Amino acid sequence: MTPPEPSPTDSAKPARGARRRGRRLLAALLAVLVTAALALLSLTPLVPEAATPDTASAAAARNALQQITGSDTRRGALVQITVTHRELDGLAGLASEALAPLRIRARLQPAALPRQSRGGEMVVDMSRELGAGLWVNAVALVRPNDAAKAAALPDLAVTIGRVPVPQWLSHWALARLWRQAQGDQAQGGQTGPVPLEQALKRFTVTPDRARLVLVNPGRGAALAGLAQAGGTTPDPERLAAAYCAIAGTAGADLPKLVRLAAAQKPPAGISAEDHNRVLLTAIAMRAVPEYREKLAGSARALVADCGASADPVTLAGREDLAKHWALSAAISATLGSQVARSMGTWKELADSSEGGSGFSFVDLAADRSGERFAMAAVKPQLARTVQTRLVAITQDQILPPELLTRPEGLDQAAFERDYTAVDSPEYAAAVRTIDRMLGNAGVP
Repeated sequence: MTPPEPSPTDSAKPARGARRRGRRLLAALLAVLVTAALALLSLTPLVPEAATPDTASAAAARNALQQITGSDTRRGALVQITVTHRELDGLAGLASEALAPLRIRARLQPAALPRQSRGGEMVVDMSRELGAGLWVNAVALVRPNDAAKAAALPDLAVTIGRVPVPQWLSHWALARLWRQAQGDQAQGGQTGPVPLEQALKRFTVTPDRARLVLVNPGRGAALAGLAQAGGTTPDPERLAAAYCAIAGTAGADLPKLVRLAAAQKPPAGISAEDHNRVLLTAIAMRAVPEYREKLAGSARALVADCGASADPVTLAGREDLAKHWALSAAISATLGSQVARSMGTWKELADSSEGGSGFSFVDLAADRSGERFAMAAVKPQLARTVQTRLVAITQDQILPPELLTRPEGLDQAAFERDYTAVDSPEYAAAVRTIDRMLGNAGVP
């Protein structure tokens, strides 16, 4: 007897079951994603937009930065860093401007835990807009460890949105950031960066100040690590070769130094933009000797015996202008124009504080010229054109003479009287005038 043919209805049942299971799986996945989004994201930022920087906040940030990056003690020696609430707030403001659209707020406050009733804690809030009106907010609460474990890593409670991060994961991420901030510090028979758990000797906090005692990771650490974090650190061997070729140049003005550097033949296998990044960093190492090791990073040991000239490099007869142009160009080429521009503006604001040299639009013009040359030099479509221009560059093409008459030496009262603040229409007009003059001189 012939078996009955399966009906179309019977054969469709497995397909319908598979589709139902697929829909349930998709619904479950969407539910997980929605739950995660609700837990991690917000419609409002935790950190408000940063206030316009002023002289006091810029000076406070500089004081803190000088402690963090300005130590001349040898690698491995103990360094003490003490920051006040005001300095911490200034640092957060500078970081917010340099790293925008990331917003950062930092503060010190009395400890919330009974066992630390006479101490304090540090709170760091961060907000980042993702688009479509969504924000991700994070809070890091940092407390000293028990007194018996003074050298241990601090207690670290991190929350992203409404989701707490396990402390072991926060410590791992902090240690990774510390290693990244040091760059490649292999030198002098020592290999690699100093691990955080070995470097941090003491961390204490009061409601007024935070104090760190740590092992100095080396003078080349900070800038090199930041450049590596941005993925634009120059190749150490190529940087050393470029620097050593110009290090002994005596009595050099900046245009001459730039021409000598730009005349170097690019090594095989390097792009024009990467070669320019190497050259601009090498120029800054020669023009700004106090930053040489910081800029050299992992090339520090390779440039130690280059025989650098002690003669200062000048621009329009001024050593400070050469430093402004060269350092702004190097930072722009490795860390980006936003970082360089923020640091230049905050530096001038800090200079307008009591005892400073005053806010200088001439210095600012040199900063912006260096930034503009650098940003053009690292663009693939412009890199070779900029190389050709730098080989024959003149002083007036770097900083036109009419910019040397811009206002400078302004103390806080004079700056605020004439320009109010760095977000005012008056200040914006002054910067536009500088940019127009640079453009007329052929600065990219």
